[in-house]
Formats: sequence, C-alpha cells, structure tokens
Amino acid sequence: MAMERGAAAMGPRPGGPMPGGAKPSFSQALDVFRSRNYRYLWTSSLFSFTGMQMQQVARALLAWHLTKSFGAVGAISLSFGLPMLLFSLVGGSLADRFEKRNLSLISQMVTGLLALINALMLVTDTITFEWLFVLGLGGGTAMALGMPARTPLMAQAVGPDKVMSAMAMSNAAMNFTRLFGPALAGAMVAAWNLESVYFLQAGLYVLSCITLLFVPTGLGNAMAHGPARKGMFSEIGEGLKYVATDSRLRMLNGTMLIISFFAMPYVMLLAGFVKEELGKGDGAFGLLQSVSGVGALAGSLGIATLTAFDRKNTVQWLSGMIGGAGLIGLAFGSQAFGYSGALVAILILGLALTAYQTLNSTLIMDATKPEYYGRVMSINMLSFSAMPLMAFPLGRVADVVGVQQMFAVQGIIVVGALVLVAIVNPGHSFGRVPPRAYPVGMGMGPGMARPGMRPPVAVEEEAAAAPAGGR
Repeated sequence: MAMERGAAAMGPRPGGPMPGGAKPSFSQALDVFRSRNYRYLWTSSLFSFTGMQMQQVARALLAWHLTKSFGAVGAISLSFGLPMLLFSLVGGSLADRFEKRNLSLISQMVTGLLALINALMLVTDTITFEWLFVLGLGGGTAMALGMPARTPLMAQAVGPDKVMSAMAMSNAAMNFTRLFGPALAGAMVAAWNLESVYFLQAGLYVLSCITLLFVPTGLGNAMAHGPARKGMFSEIGEGLKYVATDSRLRMLNGTMLIISFFAMPYVMLLAGFVKEELGKGDGAFGLLQSVSGVGALAGSLGIATLTAFDRKNTVQWLSGMIGGAGLIGLAFGSQAFGYSGALVAILILGLALTAYQTLNSTLIMDATKPEYYGRVMSINMLSFSAMPLMAFPLGRVADVVGVQQMFAVQGIIVVGALVLVAIVNPGHSFGRVPPRAYPVGMGMGPGMARPGMRPPVAVEEEAAAAPAGGR
C-alpha cells in the first residue's frame, strides 16, 4: 500500500500530460479559469493583445503610406525586432530575478505611452519614417524586457500541472483579438484616420494595466528562495547552457527558427501585397487580417484540447508542413483567384502557423524547470525576433522579384526544412511527449517545494477576498 501511495503521489495530476495518448478535452483546458489570478492576467492580455493587433495594421499602413516600399515596411518591422534580439536575454534574466507582475506592468505602461506619442505626432503632422523607426525601437525594447516575465507569470498563476492549458488559452486570447482587432483598425482608418487607431490602442493599454493591478505580486518567484544571486550575465550564460544541453529544448527552439525565419515574415508584407498586387484598400487589408485571426483562433482552441495528448510533436510538425503549403497556396491562389484565393490561403496559414507556435511555446514551458522560465522564454523570443528581422531582407527581395514569388519561395523553404528535420531526427518530429510527474502539493514546480510552502491555488483562495493591487 505504501508503494501504491508513493506512486500515486508522483503520478500526473489532473490537467497534466497523461500517458497513452488521452483523448482531447476542451473542458480540461478551461479548468485554468478557476484561478482568480489567471482570469485577471488573461483579461489584461485580452486588452493588450487587441491593442497590439490594431497597432500591427496601423504601423504597416503608415509605413506604406509614407514610403510605398516593401523594403521600408520591412525596415519598420526591423526596428521592432532589433531590440528583441538585443535585449530579450536581459529581459529573461530580469524576469527570473525580480517581480514578474511589476515588470509586465512597466512594459505595458511604456507601450501605451509610445502609442499615445505616435497618435499625437500624426495629429500634429510631425510623423516621419525616421520617427516611426525610433518608436518601433522603443516598442521592441518594452516587449523584449516585459514579455519574458508575462508568459511564465500566466503559467505560474495556475501551477506547473496546468502549464499546457494556461499557454494554450493565452494564445487563444491573442488569436481571438485577431478576429476583430485588424478589421476594426482597417475600418477606423477608412472611416476616420490612422491616429484614431493609435489613440484607442493607448486606451486599451491603460485598461490592461488597471486589470494587471488586481494580480498580487509574488506569484511563483522560483529563484527568490534559491541560492545567492549571481551576476546577470552569469545567469544569462546559465540559461543558454541549460537550453543548449537539453536535447528537447534545443530541438524545439531550433525548429521554431525555421518558422520564424521563413514563414512568419509574410505577415509584414501583407499591407503592400493587398494594395500593390490585389488592388484593394485599407478595409480589405483589415479583413484579410481578421480572416487570418479566424484560422488562428481555431488553431489555438484546437491545440487547447490536446493538453493530455502525447503526440503533440507530430501535430506540430504537420502544422508546420501545412503552413509551408499555405504560403505556396497564397502565391498561386492569389494569382489564379485574386483576393478570394488569398482569403482561403490566409485562413489556412492562420490556423497552421498558430497551431505550430502554440504547441512550440507550450512544449517549451512543459520541458523547462520553473527557475529557468524567464530565461528560456527569452531565448524562445529570440526566434520571434527573427520574424521582423527577416521582413526587411525579404521585403527588399519582394521589391525586385515580386511579393507573390517571394511567398512561394518561403513556402518551399519551410516544407523542405521540416522534411529534413524529420529525416535527421524522426524522434523529435513523431515521438511521444514524455509525461511529467509532480509530487502532491508541489504547486510551485519540480524541485521547488520547501517546508511551509503551499500550492499557489491554496494561497490564492485565501487571498481572494483581500484588497486588489500590489501586495
């Protein structure tokens, strides 16, 4: 009996991966909303994601209006990606050193302020391509320093046994905003002007910050109870070594680079593609983004049902292959059927690439020790910086050879690279996801339980009636 109790204590908890390929369950994914803190974090993300989706449309349209160049639109994306490349690792170290809630709050405040500045420069007719580039640098820096804290915060609000569901539902929130955010931005530009979009974005970030204040400080600060602090660069080095020496994390980050380098940058070229190749206006661009959001939401909700499914690697690989085929379809479908052909291809792309991205992020979190959450997510963010960084050279190529030809080449590269990965390492592409085991009562994650510590949910229930704000 003692052995049976010990085995039960170490077995997977509800909401965690189950051996044997459990059936998909959407109700299991929704279990994360029982957490009060997660609900506030999710709602805050909903506001900020809406602002982000609207800004992407407004920024691309503004860059195109100022320059009429695919390369220039790519350069504005470059301004956003450079800080992510330079400062993401610093943001990851900060996330593991300091209070994650406060770091997220500061990042949201800075982003909202930058949106307000952009709006005022449009009103006063002082915005230029150079100023748009500078504002992009500021926005990229805020994201690089804040996002490595925000993502683990959502996972730690519910405990490591529900990391997969927390990440999937967070991605669902982001993709839900893609249903209406881009279309709303396009409609506002068509009906009024670009500055109205930036003013609304600033207001949404204010709401995001207010909601975030209801989340208490101190959620899952893994390193607060650990050994004496080391220097920031020493900790960054430890994070890099941790990922480099873990075969699963190494492959997950490596395969994400394939998608980030050659698939994701298509988004940055859509504004000029819709106007130059399809001959449509701002509203059509917003609608195209919203259709992508429909596919993305379907993809993220579908992945949310796979919390206990142990074939996630295979689903991720198939999603990447479909995404590559979708890029090829975008090139030839738009040539053959015009705007309607592009809509179908964009729907497929939104679903497939979002499924790939969501699975990749959740698998990385599932494979990571909580004390490394911030640094590992910052390394993962380096791959996402490749998307805006690649938009510039791809945009320059599109100026020369044509954007439809560029989409086709991107798709061929993605499909070829993923086939090569499957041949070289079939275990990563088609193997089962190993289940994680959590000793009973260890809500803070493996190796983090200490005398007197209780699971976050128990602490949260006691604090539910406490006053809102930082404590």
